[in-house]
Amino acid sequence: MRRALLVAAVPLLLAVACETVDLGQPPSDINACRPSQAFFTTEIWPNFLAKEYGGMHCYDSTCHGGLAPNSLDLIMVPPYDPTDPNMLPPLPLTGDWANNYRTTTEQMNCANVAASKLIELPAAIKVHGCGCGALIQPDGPEATLIKAWVSQP
Repeated sequence: MRRALLVAAVPLLLAVACETVDLGQPPSDINACRPSQAFFTTEIWPNFLAKEYGGMHCYDSTCHGGLAPNSLDLIMVPPYDPTDPNMLPPLPLTGDWANNYRTTTEQMNCANVAASKLIELPAAIKVHGCGCGALIQPDGPEATLIKAWVSQP
């Protein structure tokens, strides 16, 4: 009798002991797009974000500077030569560089880079709040650079 009771109790105990625990939603940065910081400093910043577009730069206060009310919040960094390793910011990025990298990568969609806000808005595929129209072409050098960014080590 005890044996039969024990055999019946074991599955019941296992069922209770193996209950699934709901941990809630994963943190927002899980599976976030975090492409190369080095490529950001040598290619993305100088050839896209700090590039002049009709006398303006992405980091200008009226566009994506600290006072602009939008999700891409860039901080101007001192000019540097991205081809000179002695002038590059140290990795991992810190301070203003880290902020610029973080806010830029938040605009990325690594699963479908062409659908990233970082391409769609300045290419005027979607309305770019600055009212400046298309700044880049969806298949132009800046968009190609953004697409290449996700595959860099």
